[in-house]
Amino acid sequence: MLLSENNVKSELSYAYLHAVASHAGLGCEVAGRHSDDAGVDAVVRAKERFYPDSIYTHFTMEVQLKATSVCPEPDRLGRYPFRLLLNHYDKLRDEGNWAQQILVVLFLPSERPLWLSHSADSLITRRCAYWVSLRGAPESPNDESQTVYIPQSNLFSVEGLRSVMARVSRGERIVYEL
Repeated sequence: MLLSENNVKSELSYAYLHAVASHAGLGCEVAGRHSDDAGVDAVVRAKERFYPDSIYTHFTMEVQLKATSVCPEPDRLGRYPFRLLLNHYDKLRDEGNWAQQILVVLFLPSERPLWLSHSADSLITRRCAYWVSLRGAPESPNDESQTVYIPQSNLFSVEGLRSVMARVSRGERIVYEL
C-alpha cells in the first residue's frame, strides 16, 4: 500500500526535523500515540549547557509538525499565513503547559516530483520549514480553524533550532507575537 500524499508530506516533515536536530547535535524522538493526542508529534532533547547563562542543561521542547505544498507569499510584515485546525491551535496556545511547544511547518514545492531528489552525491529536500510558538495566542473566534502567522525570520535551520533551544535553556517562555 502506498502512502497518501498527506502522509508523504508528514513523513518528510519528520525527516526534516530529524536531519536539522541531528546536525545541531540534539536528540529527536517521535512522540507516541498519547502525545499525538496532546498535539505533540516529536520531542527535541538537549543534554548540554548552551551558553554560560543557561539555567537548564537537560531539557526538552515539544514540536507539532505540519507540511504543505501550498506556499503562500509572505504578508507585508514578512510572515507566512498558515491555517491550523482549531484543536491544534488551542493546544499550542495553552499557557498552562509547562513544556515549551512550537509549531514547525515544512513548505514544499507545489509539484510533488520536486519535493525530494537524490543522487550518489546528494539528498535534497526542496524548500524549508519555519517555526512559531503559539503560547499566549488569543482565543479564536472560529469554529474549525485559525490562521497563524509564521515569521520568515523563524527559519527552522540548525542555527535557528539552536537559538530556540538556547532560549529554552535560559528558562525563557517564547510567546506568540502578532
